[in-house]
Amino acid sequence: MSYPIRRADVADAPALQALFSCPSVVRNSLQLPYPSLSHWQTRLAELPDSTHALVACDAEDRAIAYGAVMRPPQLRRAHTASLALAVHEDWQGKGVGRRLLGALLEYADNWLGLTRLELHVYADNERAIALYRQLGFEEEGRLRGDSFRDGEFVDGLLMARLREPLGGRG
Repeated sequence: MSYPIRRADVADAPALQALFSCPSVVRNSLQLPYPSLSHWQTRLAELPDSTHALVACDAEDRAIAYGAVMRPPQLRRAHTASLALAVHEDWQGKGVGRRLLGALLEYADNWLGLTRLELHVYADNERAIALYRQLGFEEEGRLRGDSFRDGEFVDGLLMARLREPLGGRG
C-alpha cells in the first residue's frame, strides 16, 4: 500500500494529537502523555524554518505518522540535523515508518544537502533500532538512565547516518 507523504499542516493537529496519545508512541518517544489539541495546533502553526515536518497519510489524507528534520541554529553545524519519527500504533508494522523515514532521508540528502543525521531512540525499542540500521544509521553512544519513563530511568541510544564528504579529524 502507498502512503502519501506531504508537509505537516495545522489541519493535522487532531490526527497528531491522537497519534501522540497512543500508549506505544508515548512509551517510545520523548513526549509526555495527554497532549492537548491546542498544543499541536500551536506547535504546527509555529514550526521554525529550521524544522521540516512531514506526515504520512492514509487513504482519507489523515496523518498516521509524523516525521521531522530539525536543523540546529549553530552555523558550524549547518551540515547536520536531528530526526524525529512516530507512527500511530494502528499503522505500525505496515511499512509506514519506513516510507516516511525514506522521504525524510531523501529530503535531507537531496534538498538540504545534509551529511549527518542524528536521532535518539530508547535502547529497548528494537523495532525502531532495526529500521534505523537498515537505512544506514549506526549507534554512536549509549546514554545510561537518559529518560524517565513509566516510573523508571531508561537508557537511550544516539544513532547517526553519515554521508561523504566528511572530515575525520577530531
